[in-house]
Amino acid sequence: MRPYVGTPTDYSNKRSWLSCPKDPSKRVDLVFLYPSSCHDPKAGIICSVHNRSMRGGAKRNFSQQATVFEPVANMYAPYWRQVNGMKLSQMSFEEVDEAEWAEPRTDVYAALDYYFEHLNQGRPYFLAGHSQGSRLCHMALSEYMKEHPDRYANMIAAYCIGDSLTRQYLEKNPHIRAAQGPDDVGVVVSWNTEGPANKGHDSLVVAPDAISINPLNWRTDNTPAPAELNLGSFMPRLLLPGMRKLPVNADAVIDPERGTVIVTEPRLSKCTITAIPGFKHLETVFGPASYHGCDYSFFFLNIRENVRTRADAWFARQEERGTSSHVL
Repeated sequence: MRPYVGTPTDYSNKRSWLSCPKDPSKRVDLVFLYPSSCHDPKAGIICSVHNRSMRGGAKRNFSQQATVFEPVANMYAPYWRQVNGMKLSQMSFEEVDEAEWAEPRTDVYAALDYYFEHLNQGRPYFLAGHSQGSRLCHMALSEYMKEHPDRYANMIAAYCIGDSLTRQYLEKNPHIRAAQGPDDVGVVVSWNTEGPANKGHDSLVVAPDAISINPLNWRTDNTPAPAELNLGSFMPRLLLPGMRKLPVNADAVIDPERGTVIVTEPRLSKCTITAIPGFKHLETVFGPASYHGCDYSFFFLNIRENVRTRADAWFARQEERGTSSHVL
């Protein structure tokens, strides 16, 4: 692996963890990497792990995204240095990528080391993130897990939502497989959510040759999934933890050319990033009809059901092989 940049955060310090259960009681773990949570105009490109803006935003995002795993998994979430969200609109994709391979990578890999060496105790686990957090998950899958196949072998699935999983990435990393259905394990589950009006517009999180899985019918083709399949759509609260229930549910269909999940319900257009007061400037970053902030919340209960399905499938496969985990 390439050398680390800077000194890793000390993950033996409990203050370096947003969530780290003292007495884990579930059979399965979650390791969650929050999205861009630092929005501090006074901070540099890389936010300190102690930045108040980032810590506050990370807690809010954790409550709106990671809790989808809560009924199934022991919840682990490290604080990690990340690219300042206030700088993203001023940076090219290449500049963002270079910054993420610096201190953010150093912290995430150090957190994974500490988790596997001191916290995991052999339990199967989910890896998950959103946006910048998913980008670091993709990096860890391609490099860190390749160097630690024993740790990778115990991964139920990686939910890398809000950052593109591309065919080129999969070709370069043959040890990584994209999810093809609702219950395959050891796979990457990924999508970006948009409205039809984003077609033809650039987005920081939509890469060429991207692929997605539909979070309502768990197919990878362009078979539409009507809103009737949705168990409940929510909208994250802007400055507060938690979410509010939406009066209509999102549908979902994959655009095979763009590789994204399209929500066609017009009444949800008020939920695009650019519709949020003070966020109109992000149109140049994500496009005019991006549902980036709702990648989890639009399909929250369906994701929760799928997490349980994949966990059950994992244990069923272990029993078939006669290698049931000691935590059963």
